Amino acid sequence: MSSPSTTLDDRNAELRSLLEDHAHVAETFRRQFEMSWIHHENALDGVVLTEQELVQALEHQVVGDASLMSVVTSIRNHHAALDFVRTKAGQRRNRPNLPLLEEIYKLLARGNPRSTRLYRQDTPIHRTYSHEIAAPDQIEEGLEKLFKALASAEFKEYHPIRQAAHAHWQFMQVFPFADHNGRVARLLQTFYLLRAGYPPAIIHQVDRQRYHDALRQPPTSLRRLLVEALDNSLLSSIRWVERLAEEAQQRTGS
Repeated sequence: MSSPSTTLDDRNAELRSLLEDHAHVAETFRRQFEMSWIHHENALDGVVLTEQELVQALEHQVVGDASLMSVVTSIRNHHAALDFVRTKAGQRRNRPNLPLLEEIYKLLARGNPRSTRLYRQDTPIHRTYSHEIAAPDQIEEGLEKLFKALASAEFKEYHPIRQAAHAHWQFMQVFPFADHNGRVARLLQTFYLLRAGYPPAIIHQVDRQRYHDALRQPPTSLRRLLVEALDNSLLSSIRWVERLAEEAQQRTGS
């Protein structure tokens, strides 16, 4: 019986091969995939984005409706943060560190007058996430512990998917920033996936409660969810590319 990581490697190789064979639909697939990723990423934090908002933000330069400006800015910031992580992950010598996470946070918060503070100064009672988080005076110690763990010999021996889940989980226990902690954690996770040649994992909005519950449990729960999410993302992507290629072939009549 093959291991989950072997199955994922096989699916990932199949997706890569399909995109190489059908390069004419690769850009369309990438745009649609990133829209789906941003949609579900926001849904995990309780923010529901419409297709109109996503298209307006990612495919149009000018925002005709001023009422959309705030959400459009948030989507564009999120996309910029993903591009930043993709670039950093492609530079093999890069390792996650505090400046990297702070830059991700600043990209997400760009243009938001409410996001003037970098680190939180309290433990909010009413918040999206309900797991235990570090007290404000423990944030610095928690971050030091996080980066020490990420640099350890033991961590470096983990499979990249285990690295991604563990880094994500441990960051969320610290919950250091004034806002956007879930998005930063999942972009940290994405760093490890991209560096290993995987696509970002889409944790579906229907798994939102399961995701939040996993943060209250040991890291293995989050790792299981990540494996399933990545498997589903890869399977959906394979079917997506095949459909786009078939539609393109029908249009050209070849």
